[in-house]
Amino acid sequence: MMNGQTARGVLMALGTALAWGGTGSFAKLIAAGGVSQLTVVCYRGFFAAAVVGLFMLARRGSRFFRCTRAELAQYAALGVFTVLFNATGYMMSCVYLSVPQVLMLNYTFPIVTMAGSALINGERPAPLQVLSGFLVLAGLYVGFAAGSVDLRSISLAGVAWSMLSVAGLSGNALLSRRISGQSEPLKQLFYSHLLGALMLAAIRTCAEGWPDLANMTPRIFLYMQYPAIFAALVGYGLLFSALRRISASLASMICTMEIVFAAALTPLIIGEVPPLHELAGCAVIAGAVLLSIASERGGKSA
Repeated sequence: MMNGQTARGVLMALGTALAWGGTGSFAKLIAAGGVSQLTVVCYRGFFAAAVVGLFMLARRGSRFFRCTRAELAQYAALGVFTVLFNATGYMMSCVYLSVPQVLMLNYTFPIVTMAGSALINGERPAPLQVLSGFLVLAGLYVGFAAGSVDLRSISLAGVAWSMLSVAGLSGNALLSRRISGQSEPLKQLFYSHLLGALMLAAIRTCAEGWPDLANMTPRIFLYMQYPAIFAALVGYGLLFSALRRISASLASMICTMEIVFAAALTPLIIGEVPPLHELAGCAVIAGAVLLSIASERGGKSA
């Protein structure tokens, strides 16, 4: 049986997957209005940092923000993984690749995280968790790629951006897990999003500016609150907290439930009902996650 800390970690990771589940649907609504997703990523980073910063300033005063140079370097690295690699890599891969191709490439990250967890953090995934990682890929193939992926049409640039996103997802989980004993989740959330958003804003300002802001409307700004509140503030807040209680391998597996929650939320947000093959793929993914959690319940080291 799982102990209380592990059970809370599992629930927090499931909360992350649920919070992230509707992000793709709102991204479509925002993109249709002509606002760049890079603008959304910058906004959500600053939003999360502002909310956490003001809340902790009221509760604990200026001492919350104190950190050593070594800690600041770790938070900057988290910002690179979270904002520059993961968010930017994912959005750019969507420019070059089809949705099935993006899903197939980006959700290799549990396998990458498991390997990194064993090599870097010394936490070897249970055999059932390794099996679960490959079952997720099988579920993705059944639900989103069977008969629709032409290897000859895959863009190498898109693959490169997608691999950057995978590196961000895995690097975020591994680094957060590694420093979880010395750094509290809210401080990780504050500094990673603040520093990541500052870096992305500086790069974009120098590279292309912000021409898409001319397309901003009250409706699009309202849509932007979902990724700001749920993808950044709630999603990463729960994920950083979960990584204090469960391994990066198990957390990454549970986060693949984002696909299942996305399939459930899409009809409610944009009115598109997933086809049967996507629902079948989601069932395989959900089964893989349950198998991974069961390996934890069996007392195996994650």
